[in-house]
Amino acid sequence: MRKKMMIGLGLVLVVALALTYVRWGPKAWEVQITGTTGDGREIQYRIDTVYAGTADTLIFKNTDAGFMPPYFKFDSANLQSVANRVTRECPQEPVTVNGYGLRIPFMNMFPNATSIEAPERCRKAPSDSGQG
Repeated sequence: MRKKMMIGLGLVLVVALALTYVRWGPKAWEVQITGTTGDGREIQYRIDTVYAGTADTLIFKNTDAGFMPPYFKFDSANLQSVANRVTRECPQEPVTVNGYGLRIPFMNMFPNATSIEAPERCRKAPSDSGQG
């Protein structure tokens, strides 16, 4: 009887760890950023994307995770600025958005973006060269 209880407890633990990883484990998506919304106060930051080379939409929330391990994210405003620049400078360029979470529409859940890997030319502020 005790052995069966230990096996059952072990299975419950494995399932709980697997679900935790699926929900909060790191992921990367190759997407094209199509726009951004939100002011970070009344309206949550969002990064609008489509999967690279498709018309399939994926929306990311962009919120601080605070002290939640393992992300410790405190730079959602900076990440929103990067997303804005990529949208403006390289709208057709596929980029990698790193984050965690799932997109579950009926639960109004969005993955949370933690970083954007984009070419340096897309991340830089536009220069005013050529004007004048």
